[in-house]
Amino acid sequence: MKRPFLLCRVLGAVFISAVELLLLSVGPISCSMAGSDDSALSFHVASPGSTGGAALKVQSSSPPVLRSFLVDSSSGMTLEFDKLVSITDASLCPSDGGTPVAVSCDEGEGGMSVRLRFSSETKIGVAYDLKAVAHDADGNTLGFSVSFDGYNANLPDLVLCEVRNAYSSKANKYEFVRLYCSKAGNLSGLELLSAGDGEAKSFVFPAVEVSEGEYVCVHLRKMKDEDGAWKQQGMTDEDCGDIRASTAVDSSDDTWDFWQDNQKSRLSPSDIVMLRNRTDGRVVDAFLFRDPKKEAADWDGKYASFLKAVEQSGRWLDGEGNVSTEFESAFVAEGITSSAVTRTMRRRKLDAGPSSAADWCVEKTK
Repeated sequence: MKRPFLLCRVLGAVFISAVELLLLSVGPISCSMAGSDDSALSFHVASPGSTGGAALKVQSSSPPVLRSFLVDSSSGMTLEFDKLVSITDASLCPSDGGTPVAVSCDEGEGGMSVRLRFSSETKIGVAYDLKAVAHDADGNTLGFSVSFDGYNANLPDLVLCEVRNAYSSKANKYEFVRLYCSKAGNLSGLELLSAGDGEAKSFVFPAVEVSEGEYVCVHLRKMKDEDGAWKQQGMTDEDCGDIRASTAVDSSDDTWDFWQDNQKSRLSPSDIVMLRNRTDGRVVDAFLFRDPKKEAADWDGKYASFLKAVEQSGRWLDGEGNVSTEFESAFVAEGITSSAVTRTMRRRKLDAGPSSAADWCVEKTK
């Protein structure tokens, strides 16, 4: 009977010593524990006379989660959370360090949807950073930041119309994606990306006004030689407003040319090219193509998120006119190899509707 008693005395001494060490480090303390309906517990340690103290919160509930945000006007946006929240410390600043914009908020139904209002309108072509703190009923907080472009209510109507996924360093011919404009507007807020390259290599369009009947071309490489000099002159981004400023190979006087500062191979033998609205995540247009000699290894794995987005958009059809993202529905890029720079995949009709493999062909170029 003595051993259990001795063990209790030892454990008690250890506990008292631990408390004494805590007292020596922070002074006299007050402790409180509070529970809530969901069994969340809070343990507070504070020194007498202090206004705050160190708070250690042990919660069974989790902090709020920002599920999505939508910039739907030049003077406001909506945040969607997984639970009821309130917002504090909201601030909006141009990414280039311009004048901050005051932000106010009002809670939507249930407080899961929060509307933020800006004191002045955001500007097209300017990037903004929003920072704020979300609080839930249990005392959990989430500090978060989101970045977005100034709202653009004047987007053009564009369709993908030509893709080259081959290159030749000797001929200074590289991968590009061309688009056709059927309604005038400003390119700000749009981005071009592909499943093979991934989200990180997307091209974000500058704030350039384009007119009906004009083309837009994104050249996916801007190569340098071994000495670090440009391999060819005239690779000029036409965000300067001059549609004839770019004079390099594959440039055109009726096309707005833009160049990515990239040195590596782009686009896969089987790929998904998308034009997307960065403001709401909507897929504006899509082109699916496949190499007949390649298997569909990446199609349902690596490309899954792209396939889902294209399917939701309804921008790609199978041979019977149904929305499809199956590997078999993709355009068969026969004759396209890594060195076939004299061939591109071209859209036959430039209407604004969705397309299918039947609407595309392989054509020889100069």
